[in-house]
Amino acid sequence: MKPSIYNFIWPTDDPRKVMLFNSLTTSLAEVENLHIDLLNLPQFDYDSLPVDTKQFIDGLKQGGFVLDDEADELKILKFTYNSNKYNRLGMALTIAPTLRCNFACTYCYEQSGKSQDKRDGQNAFMPEKVQQGLLKYIERAAKTVKSVFITWYGGEPLLGKEIIFNLTRKIIAITEENKITYFAGMITNGYLLTKDPDMVQKLKDSRIRSFQITLDGPPEVHNSRRMLKGNSGPTFDQVLEGIKLLTANELAVSLRVNVDRSNMDGALKILDILEENNLKDIPIQLGRISADTAGCKSIESSCATMEEFTVLNKTFHGTLRQRGFKTGQKPYYPHIAHTCGANRMNAFVLDPDGDMYKCWSEIGHKPARIGNIVDIEQRSKQERMNEIRWLTWEPFEYEDCVKCKMLPICMGSCAYRAMFVNKDRPDCAEWKYSLEHYIRARFDWEKEIKMAGEKSQ
Repeated sequence: MKPSIYNFIWPTDDPRKVMLFNSLTTSLAEVENLHIDLLNLPQFDYDSLPVDTKQFIDGLKQGGFVLDDEADELKILKFTYNSNKYNRLGMALTIAPTLRCNFACTYCYEQSGKSQDKRDGQNAFMPEKVQQGLLKYIERAAKTVKSVFITWYGGEPLLGKEIIFNLTRKIIAITEENKITYFAGMITNGYLLTKDPDMVQKLKDSRIRSFQITLDGPPEVHNSRRMLKGNSGPTFDQVLEGIKLLTANELAVSLRVNVDRSNMDGALKILDILEENNLKDIPIQLGRISADTAGCKSIESSCATMEEFTVLNKTFHGTLRQRGFKTGQKPYYPHIAHTCGANRMNAFVLDPDGDMYKCWSEIGHKPARIGNIVDIEQRSKQERMNEIRWLTWEPFEYEDCVKCKMLPICMGSCAYRAMFVNKDRPDCAEWKYSLEHYIRARFDWEKEIKMAGEKSQ
């Protein structure tokens, strides 16, 4: 037998015990260090071990900390990654009915001077011809897939709400006729949610069940970063009311707080406002702003490094737990990093012109398209190669990634950044700078739960 190459071993407060974490299985264990030296050997003979040591090894095998000699963990990881990448049973579509937006966020690519809704030849809203092309595409795919997941995106998708509602009725009819599962979510700035008294019911009828909405801190911070176009007023209060409206109607909202160096000091003050408005149960996450696209280069100097972001995020998750927010009740913990939608089969992003892309960082950038939904069979060789480049990207091509014990929970992080921003060099995920911190937090939490259970017996 042999130890896993993805083991992490850290001391505990008890000098007789150590904490084990395995990034391939995400198993966590506390064990006595009596036999721990076996995990530092390249191999060991299980049959020659004493009975008590065999029992110790048997327990570790369940968590993937030790394995048979024949097992090749890297190949197992590659198989899992590629099984997910080339699985055709699910279809994931990110659809932008418009690239217009009612906001003028300071860090958005729309502020580059090449606003997507002003480009020559681009439709402001998705025309009927493109809508019909999309429906035909889904109709064909419905014969072979088992599920369809749609994310409504933009611009601000609710500016094209009638397109969304119209398309949804027809897509749901297709999925029901073919007896396949349908899911839908939306990424919205939230400003228009309260403008239409029938909005919530229409969203429910469209089976849009999850919403990602952004608040960049308290009102004075948010309003200086996420303002209406034309400087026509603040947005914070209106967005907050939209969040409250959705939650009151039992629709799932996840809150994103985008941070850079200009708002990191005050971003966590948003928690006070959420608590005042009885919103401690909604999931919350920080988002690190990065200057990935050409339109974002003007804000590059204000972007936090991953190390800087990690410091804030550790404080953030600790604060959530201390203050009783639902997101923090179970400490932040890594999971196996599945393939990004941009690298999967049957997943793409659609702009109002019907042009298809693999990543939403590319939407509207015509040279990056992989075809057009109206005549996808007629796409060019270059468009086909654009798709193949995404489908064949994988972290296993990078020596540093292959050697890294964090590979299973990172998988090279963002493929777009690796391919186009960092000149074919992957970004390390936050775990590089914070793994032990988060594992210890989860370890302590699990022990607290266990002790509480023992006391109640």
